[in-house]
Amino acid sequence: MSTEEQASEGVSLEMQAKKIEAYCLVKDWQLSEVITDAGQSAKSLNRLGMQQLIEMVDAGQVSTVIVHKLDRITRSVADLDRLVKLFDHKGVALVSLQESLDAMTATGRLMMNLLASVSHWEREVIGERTKDAMQHLKAQGQVYSRPVFDDAATLAHMQRLQAQGYSYHAIADALNASATPTTRGGQWRANTVRRMLLRQAPQQDRRVA
Repeated sequence: MSTEEQASEGVSLEMQAKKIEAYCLVKDWQLSEVITDAGQSAKSLNRLGMQQLIEMVDAGQVSTVIVHKLDRITRSVADLDRLVKLFDHKGVALVSLQESLDAMTATGRLMMNLLASVSHWEREVIGERTKDAMQHLKAQGQVYSRPVFDDAATLAHMQRLQAQGYSYHAIADALNASATPTTRGGQWRANTVRRMLLRQAPQQDRRVA
């Protein structure tokens, strides 16, 4: 599971793990390990958790890889093709819960590649639009920058809640309940909390096994 996008879509790492655990329970499968790449984008396979998974597949330590959603494992068509070929070679099934797809079947592989192609296209379109918008602002003599949240007391409070075991969603709920203001005056969301806490944390291995 990954990445910097999951909270913005309302599905936390904790919720993804719970859904995977429930799926294994229904299938009567033994869940050996949950690997996450917190704070890292699925644009590349060069992630600690992903490299660990590839090593486990190469070593024959897993029979099935389950992801909550296809774009959690990769957003690259080429990388997806590489993974599917590796899994096929090692006899490992790739299952995506959100799309109800199994890459061990020809139809499943076709659908996964189609979905990966769409995801890749969407990412490129967003990049082009962002580039066009930045060029327009530059031509108008304007500079775009995101507002920076610098309330040290609130940041410290968030860190204390995290240390107590609060999830990003729970921290956001607590801040909203106490009417703590955001930079733009809106509601606190899990992805905002997560991004701010990761920014404050020391640069280190953030993978959760």
